[in-house]
Amino acid sequence: MEILEVNPQNLQVYLNLAQCYEAEFSVLTRKKPNKEGLYQLDTEIAHPTKGYLLYVDKTPVGLAAVGVNGDSVYEICEFYIIPNCRKEGLGMKFAHEIWRMLPGKWEVKQIEGADHAIKFWRNCIHRYPHHSFSEDIVKDPYWGQVNRHTFVLE
Repeated sequence: MEILEVNPQNLQVYLNLAQCYEAEFSVLTRKKPNKEGLYQLDTEIAHPTKGYLLYVDKTPVGLAAVGVNGDSVYEICEFYIIPNCRKEGLGMKFAHEIWRMLPGKWEVKQIEGADHAIKFWRNCIHRYPHHSFSEDIVKDPYWGQVNRHTFVLE
């Protein structure tokens, strides 16, 4: 397992995987591709948002977009593991490694209907040392009603 921060040389790899992510979640987001067959992305990898790619055996198998909302305040904006690499613990290892690199206050939100994502994030958070955990349902200005997890990592 190798994690690389997105940079100009590997940005296209991130964008390619992001299309898979958008297509998979289109059932919940109701998005459709444009005339070229591409989905509009919700999160741009540009300051202050950082992108990460997960590689296994030199093959890209996952992505994460992390919003930086001030000094040591972070949000998982996008997170994706390709379907045939799920159920192997890679997603949890990927999230835990990102959290290890970026200690601070964290927020993770899941859109309505993403029950599998809610379960994944609960499990992932509870298996990593944290403080001040809370979970609630809030109205997000972009997504509407979302499930939100907040916690602090040292």
